[in-house]
Amino acid sequence: MYLAYNFLTSLYVGIASVIFNLYIIRLGYNEQFLGLIISVTMIATGLFAFPAAQVCGWIGSKKSLLASCIVSTVVSFLLYVMTSQEWLLMLSLLSGIFSTVPVIIAAPFMVENSTAEDRIYLFSFNFALFVVATVLGMAIGGYLPQVWSSAFGVDGGSALSYRYTLYASVAVAIASIIPLIFLKEKKKVCVGSPAVGPMLAELARSRVVKRLVAISCLIGLGAGLIVPFFNVYFSKMLSATPGQIGLIFAMAQASMAVGAMAVPCMVSRIGKVKTVSLTYLLSIPFLVILAITTNLYIAGAAYILRMLFMNMSVPISNSFSMEIVHSEEMASVSSLTSMGSYISIAVSSYVAGVLMSYGFYILPYVATCLFYLAAAVLYSRFFSRYEARHGSGTDGS
Repeated sequence: MYLAYNFLTSLYVGIASVIFNLYIIRLGYNEQFLGLIISVTMIATGLFAFPAAQVCGWIGSKKSLLASCIVSTVVSFLLYVMTSQEWLLMLSLLSGIFSTVPVIIAAPFMVENSTAEDRIYLFSFNFALFVVATVLGMAIGGYLPQVWSSAFGVDGGSALSYRYTLYASVAVAIASIIPLIFLKEKKKVCVGSPAVGPMLAELARSRVVKRLVAISCLIGLGAGLIVPFFNVYFSKMLSATPGQIGLIFAMAQASMAVGAMAVPCMVSRIGKVKTVSLTYLLSIPFLVILAITTNLYIAGAAYILRMLFMNMSVPISNSFSMEIVHSEEMASVSSLTSMGSYISIAVSSYVAGVLMSYGFYILPYVATCLFYLAAAVLYSRFFSRYEARHGSGTDGS
């Protein structure tokens, strides 16, 4: 049931991710306001990460997922209806808050409901399922504006056609609630702490936790500068249509599915830490190509390969981060790393929005390359000894 929920939620995300930023621009707002929306969403997600783990501990993972899914669906619908700056910002804030719970629960839920032998394959399959669903969603999201144009005579590039597409994504979000109703927990996953302060203080003294958070922040700073703006970049700088953007995004996600299934083979040869570091490094040259080319086809190919290498090791890094901490710390550590990532994305996405609104589209790409390079080098330095010493065991030091 959890995998079915993940599939439907990912389908919704795929549809919305292609269109929402273009929709905001089509409403007449610039990249600076778009960056502010993204920043508000990410700050809310980041700041609510640790409280979300506590709420999950109080009411359980199933009730947490179900409640957050219902509220998020309502908020998303309102976000696609309202057009004023105030409403868009307020609803983006709420969207960020209630979208935190699934992010926090995912890794601990799968770790606690799987064996050590099956874990890598479960994480990889779940990630591949996410990718397949987003492939379909992105392809659908890019194609639907043309459907509305043919069916209702509206301009396929208008805010109205984009809004209809976002409404379709809400219908998928509603369907994702159904599997959660039948979800069963084998173990209690979310362990809440009665005192948040002492738990944070204890985790802050852990070297491995500080290193995990540092890597999350570096990746978040780099991602926030470019990832939320890829569709705007393709549209404005390369004159791509929504259909072309949806196709490029879908192909990128499809390549990630192949990569995710190939990662266990890489891990068996060179280990988890080297796999993560290597894939980060391999993404950088294609990011450079994406920044300097003016050809849509070259940019599309570079984007696909960048997404492949940067994201193919996500299941491994998620699994590894849970394995090197104590089981009772997993939900809290997941919260802290997510908090660091989302707040970093919030800061850098607003900066990128300001830069792009003044025409500086290339500078964020240069900065992202530097952040990714630092993350790759530090990941190898930080965690090689943990993998060598403990293998797939746990360590909370």
